Amino acid sequence: MSEPPPPRYRVVERGRRLEVIDTRAAPVDPVPAPKLFPRQMRFDGGGEITTRTFYDAKGPRTIRLDSVSAATIGRVKIVALFALFAFIAAAVATPWLLAIPFALFNKGVRKPARDGITRWLDGIVARGG
Repeated sequence: MSEPPPPRYRVVERGRRLEVIDTRAAPVDPVPAPKLFPRQMRFDGGGEITTRTFYDAKGPRTIRLDSVSAATIGRVKIVALFALFAFIAAAVATPWLLAIPFALFNKGVRKPARDGITRWLDGIVARGG
């Protein structure tokens, strides 16, 4: 008789956990997801942000931020969150406002804002953070 084929799966223990490894699958390099908000990485308050193509014409790109730029993006994040809550409160009172978010997915409507954000991010890159 012939030998059985080698097993497809292998079980190994790592850190008191059992992991199942598919021996026939091609290895996949994990691609990190873009960060929506700045990640602090230095003691001086700077960090980096990875943009998305939804709001940055040159995205996705990773931009190193100094402490001033990171603080500015933090303030923009707070203002955007406040505007979102205000919009939700207004949409509860007047439901026809719910049509406005659909305009954001229209490229013609989004293009001027996207170009402005790209110019602003280019200014941050030109200053060196």
